[in-house]
Amino acid sequence: MRSNKIKIDWIVPENIKSFQSNSSLKLTTTINPDSLHYQKLFKKIGLKFSLMTQIHSNKVCEIHSNTFNLTGDSVITFKPNVVVAIKTADCIPILLSNKEGSFVAAIHCGWRGLAEDIIKNTINKIKSKNYIAWIGPGISQNFFATDRDVYDAFMKKNNYLTRFFKYKNDKFNVDLVGIVRELLQNSGVYEIYGNSVTQNYCTYRDHDFLFSHRFDQTQYRLISLAWIKP
Repeated sequence: MRSNKIKIDWIVPENIKSFQSNSSLKLTTTINPDSLHYQKLFKKIGLKFSLMTQIHSNKVCEIHSNTFNLTGDSVITFKPNVVVAIKTADCIPILLSNKEGSFVAAIHCGWRGLAEDIIKNTINKIKSKNYIAWIGPGISQNFFATDRDVYDAFMKKNNYLTRFFKYKNDKFNVDLVGIVRELLQNSGVYEIYGNSVTQNYCTYRDHDFLFSHRFDQTQYRLISLAWIKP
């Protein structure tokens, strides 16, 4: 039985802290300092932070403070008390750290970013070892029906990933979570927790406690975040 309170169940050093929201926090795509729900979030984790503008790209940003104005889809820090955060409402979130607790990263994995190697780019920028990943809630294959262009994008760049597609009723149903797991392993991340491994969540199916843009075009987003505690 799935719990509507999602626990980030990765096994990481004690200095690595993390949080995954559900629909009880109605967070918009940009931070509004006057928003009661963002105020609740800041109070809960004890830190205020900025959000990266996500564009479904393969761009990776490294941050050194909680105040920035950046565009991309992956964010990394090696600094304590600096929050890495990404927002989703069907795409797959990844939180990443290592056994030494020397960094945290958050990756927004839509199909475009995955096809353009957002995971590999993140790993290459970190240049660490002993990686630990947690895959957060996203849409499952049964509910993610796409057109031919999505299949072609993977066929062109990473054709071995087309095994995560099923052709049905003139559509291609994509297993985004399976692609995420495969790309993590191919990038040297072998300790993986969360969705499809130790947990089972689908934003569309579980729209009663998660947000799914495909289900109802919601303006709200889930947030996945992590930071290093000094």
